[in-house]
Order: sequence, then structure tokens, then C-alpha cells
Amino acid sequence: MKALTITFVACIAALGTITAASAQNHDLKPAEALQKLSFMKGNWTGKQDFNIPNGKMVGEASNQIDDAIGGRYLCEMLSTTISGRKPTDTRHFITYDAKAGKFKAWWYTDTSVGPMEFEGDLVGESLVLTTKPMEGRPILRASYATPSAKTLTYTLEMKQGTDWTKLFVTTYTKK
Repeated sequence: MKALTITFVACIAALGTITAASAQNHDLKPAEALQKLSFMKGNWTGKQDFNIPNGKMVGEASNQIDDAIGGRYLCEMLSTTISGRKPTDTRHFITYDAKAGKFKAWWYTDTSVGPMEFEGDLVGESLVLTTKPMEGRPILRASYATPSAKTLTYTLEMKQGTDWTKLFVTTYTKK
């Protein structure tokens, strides 16, 4: 009986090791589609122009975008400083889901609990991501474009009915 118990425990331990090793999937290669987002990579500084009810507000913005997590994601670290307020702290993780044929993103901000989820495509040479509809939350659209080699624009819009309203446009220059 003791030998049977030891054999059973050994089998369970081996199965756990095999399961853990396959779940980690260390041979997962970065999606080639992420290379199409290389225009986003770099250290950026610029201005964030907010559209607010009584006019405009401008913040000083910085953004660092680079490969992360084995090259399977882009990690975007953004911060905007508006006079009289502390700098924001935001992280975006962007990847490509080959099965879905879509870029996917998870945004973590210092103003919300849990990530916002986005998905989208390259439209021309711009990455356009839209939030998944969630009850009680607006639908957002984020667009990244590069009008020149040293310029990156990041636009965030909110859907209102059938129209899109610009919340802000950030224009960055590569450091």
C-alpha cells in the first residue's frame, strides 16, 4: 500500500510539472504583426491638448514605448502634467492576437481600478483601437499615427451616439 501511495504521489507531481511547463509556453514567439507598430517605439515628449467644455487645456506629456514581456507586447508608459496637478501614471500593453486577427490592448491608469480593454487594426499606417462595450462605460477610440519619423500623435475619442468626440490629441516629438 505504501509503494502504491508513493507511486500515486510521484505521478501527480510529474503531471503537475508537465502541466506547469506547458502552461508557461516559453517557446511562444512574438507576433510578427507587432513589427508593424515599430513607428510607436521610442522616448517621446510633447503637448496634450484637451477639449474641455469651456475651451482647451494643455498638458506636458511624455511617453516611452518599447518591447516588453519577451517581445510579445509593446509597453507604453505615459504621463501628462497639467499645471497645479500631479503627473498622471498610465501603462498600456499592446499585443497582436493571431487567432482573432486583431491588435489587443490593456490600459492601466491611475484613475481607474482594473484595465480598460481595447482591440483594433492598422488602418492605413495608423493603429486604431476601440474599447469593448461595457455597461456603464463610454466607448473609446484611440488612434496612433506618425505624420513624420520624429512625430507621433495619439488621439483619444469618445463615442456619443453615432459621432466621435475628441477628448484630447497628444503630439509627441522623438527625443
